[in-house]
Amino acid sequence: MSSARARVGAVLLAAVLLAFAVAGCAALGAAVRTAAKLQGAGYRNVGVDISSGAGQAAGGVVRVSYSSGPAGANGRDAEHAERIVWDTLRYRFGVLVVVKVAGGCAGPVCVSGSRVLARATYAQLAARFGPRPRGLSAAGGTGFPVWVIALVAGVAVAIGAAVAVILVLALRPSRRSPGRRGPPPYPQ
Repeated sequence: MSSARARVGAVLLAAVLLAFAVAGCAALGAAVRTAAKLQGAGYRNVGVDISSGAGQAAGGVVRVSYSSGPAGANGRDAEHAERIVWDTLRYRFGVLVVVKVAGGCAGPVCVSGSRVLARATYAQLAARFGPRPRGLSAAGGTGFPVWVIALVAGVAVAIGAAVAVILVLALRPSRRSPGRRGPPPYPQ
């Protein structure tokens, strides 16, 4: 019976991890949408990375990287990228870093480099650009109301619990005696 309990525990743990992943997916979606806006504005080879946690600035760090900007002038391109992030990223961040990457490959040898063009805190960007469009700095940083995240997490846990019950029922040992095989005998 303890192996069945272990399976149930593993499934419930997976459901909780799934709930946390849902919140991470919202940040990933926000990064993808902002990268698309930057691409549409003329930036090439764009990357938008959001990192948070221990060792990071409060609210997390958003790192925007690109190989070339629309103006071809580092200062103007960096400021324009900051403005696009400020106006589009559905994430409440602490610091924004804009990086220009360079490099290439010649046969089996690749060389790359990057240069930080701009680094600004949320407060510095707010002072420069004014208030963000409504809804971009939602609680939790995901751009979704907290009740939506809680609902999705609850559904994920319920699905995990249902899967656990099904596994326990399907994998529980049979109550037949170990020596008998096949259907029970019928009286003649």
